[in-house]
Amino acid sequence: AEMALTSEGFVDIDVSTLESVLARETLNCKEINLFEAALAWAQAECLRREIELTPSNKRAMLGSTIYLIRFPTMTLEEFANSAAQLGILTPQETIDIFLHFTASSKP
Repeated sequence: AEMALTSEGFVDIDVSTLESVLARETLNCKEINLFEAALAWAQAECLRREIELTPSNKRAMLGSTIYLIRFPTMTLEEFANSAAQLGILTPQETIDIFLHFTASSKP
């Protein structure tokens, strides 16, 4: 699965195919790799649409597919060093995920 996610052609799939890939429970790869593949797809989609490559535009391209990424299954370090810093998630989403990692009662 990881080879497919990093292949050149992955960024050329349509959004419904991206949604299908992200929704699969049986993919044998780390969630951080799925997130990075989704980001690469969003960047390519911005370029296809000739839209500026900003975090908010990438988020807009991802649409509801962002909710298919299981951020709490990443390690705290993976989340903190990647998703938390890229501006793709809202500040509240980032806080909620950090709370999931660190709070004794999970949000």
